[in-house]
Amino acid sequence: MVMVRTLQIKDHGLPLHLTLYESSPQAPVAIFIHGMTAHAGFYSDMIPGANYLQALAGAGLNVVALDLQGHGRSGGARGRFTYAEAIRNIRRAVDFALETYHDRIGITGSSMGGILAFYAALEDPRIRAAVCHNVLDLRDIRPVLYLRRHFILVPLARATRPLQPILGELPIPVRAFLEPSHVFEKPENRHRWLRDPHCVWAYRLKAWVSVFLEPSDKPPVEAMTKPVRLLVGEHDRILPADMHRAFAARLRGRSDLIVVPGAGHMLPLEYLETTVPLVAEWFHEHLHA
Repeated sequence: MVMVRTLQIKDHGLPLHLTLYESSPQAPVAIFIHGMTAHAGFYSDMIPGANYLQALAGAGLNVVALDLQGHGRSGGARGRFTYAEAIRNIRRAVDFALETYHDRIGITGSSMGGILAFYAALEDPRIRAAVCHNVLDLRDIRPVLYLRRHFILVPLARATRPLQPILGELPIPVRAFLEPSHVFEKPENRHRWLRDPHCVWAYRLKAWVSVFLEPSDKPPVEAMTKPVRLLVGEHDRILPADMHRAFAARLRGRSDLIVVPGAGHMLPLEYLETTVPLVAEWFHEHLHA
């Protein structure tokens, strides 16, 4: 029987909201990181009958779902965070998992959360395996910018660095970069997303630059030594499958890439029955006692 509870932990005094879906005390732990705009509850409550987090727990995992600072029910101004703060938030979730369960800890995430999950696994030796729905080389995101015809963003970001103390808090709408129809295929799901009161619809310029346009504080993807599975929909229009194939070819450790046939971007919610076994089997294989 899956037990569900919520609680708060602290990171430098800031409350971070955790949602726990617990399978059994000795089950492998999967820390879950949400995508852009989202929060943990987005993956459990938004679409009737599509509780991704409970399904993962039902597949034999203890799920620790984190709301990053500035998101969902965690503290901090909406849309204000940096790459370093996100990695630190995740470290606090790992601390909690070690104190509460055991050391068989993996990490998974969706969209931006998959990208951050990959880097958290790179940076935190306590994370033993990862399943990433979407990845991106944060040291060089030019391929995706060129794909989206956002050629000007890299030189523009470099030009604004001296002005960060002044412009860093400027809110940049998510829809300037992200088309809702590319996220959800079904219109009714897009409408639910756009009405979610806990979603973030603008990020501070500082957040965009820190996560996506500042390479100096990210390790190279080739440094990954943990077992990592990459997931992407065949027709993902945000982070395409070909980009994932090129990324996977650079990994030197134990890894695989699964391209879900016929799928778009939102694997956890619109392709739940396919995605859950792919996540669970990887963690059961690599986080066994």
